[in-house]
Amino acid sequence: MSRQVLKVVVTGASGDLGLILSHMVSTGDLFGLDQWMDLVLVEHAPKLKQVKVGVLPELMTCNARLVRKFSCTSSMDQAFTDADVIFLASGTPPSQGLSRNDIIGTNALEYREVGQALNRVAKPSVKIVVIVDPQNTNLAVLSYFTPNLKPSNMTALSRVDHNRASTMIARMLNIANDKVTNMIMWGNRSQEIFPDIRHATVELLGRAMPAYDAVKDDFYLKYKFTEILQNRDADIQKKHKSHTHLTTAVATVQHTRDWLLGTKPGNWTSMIVISDGSYGIEKGLPFSFPIHVTKPGEWEIVQGLDLNYYETDKLMERAMEVKNERHFAYSILQLTEAEASVKEDEEGEVAKAKATTWHFGTADPIPCSVLGPLERERMGAGM
Repeated sequence: MSRQVLKVVVTGASGDLGLILSHMVSTGDLFGLDQWMDLVLVEHAPKLKQVKVGVLPELMTCNARLVRKFSCTSSMDQAFTDADVIFLASGTPPSQGLSRNDIIGTNALEYREVGQALNRVAKPSVKIVVIVDPQNTNLAVLSYFTPNLKPSNMTALSRVDHNRASTMIARMLNIANDKVTNMIMWGNRSQEIFPDIRHATVELLGRAMPAYDAVKDDFYLKYKFTEILQNRDADIQKKHKSHTHLTTAVATVQHTRDWLLGTKPGNWTSMIVISDGSYGIEKGLPFSFPIHVTKPGEWEIVQGLDLNYYETDKLMERAMEVKNERHFAYSILQLTEAEASVKEDEEGEVAKAKATTWHFGTADPIPCSVLGPLERERMGAGM
């Protein structure tokens, strides 16, 4: 990355996911050890104090040396202005007692507000990553409310399932995870996501070969493997009473690093992007595709993969699921899919007016402990 200071924003900063992700970004896991940044943590006003007195001290204790300046705010307009990378980790996560439609409806309201703020103030080059379930639908709502931004600058996360599938194959073959490449997650980030192992490759005994040939168990790969993968989130919540914050944060960093820095030649990953019509998926529909990045910051859908009838049917089923969930979210927001532009409603202005801000690292006299190490050095602070 460049030596220019980046403005990085993390929403939902009071949660465990926001904390873990902020730590990974601030210590160099994403941009490397020579990229300075200003880190902005965003949270709703009632939870903002938790960020100030809890999250920020934790991050600074972990020697976030690459952060020149910290700030926390409930104003999305302030946070998103001039931002280079925005991680959207806010929203209601899946949990027992909530149906998927409950989550879709609640998060549709959240991402309408986020989209309106982005459309008001975000610069055209900003890169936006949607992290929270349901990623496809959240991205659909976000895209609807951001006509001023390029759809290609917004992606969502299917890397968690991509990593899990690769790990399952690696464990079956007793090889390292990075010896499994070109896994594909097609479709919706839900219990119906479709893992494509047929195009994956493994390195076994020093030579590359198709993962299907290496495993040699067609029934397991087509049925049991898919069932385990699709139910992994629910199993974790049921057995451990927790969410997959660590794996999600790691996957987010890997997703963004591939997007901003590029994938290895000949390799691809899985990302939810706005469809361009590839593989018969409706143009404009958020869908998880195989993605390669040959030019940093510009993803491309991998073309020319041979899909059999079974795989094609699965893609069409997943596309219909995404369309149905998008339609439900739009109905909650009283939108029509045919509208080409969206006007801001009064809620965006009310939220903007009620927002409060704590800002650290300005030129005003403040305790040095709230500045990043690089900023303290720049100011000549000896505390």
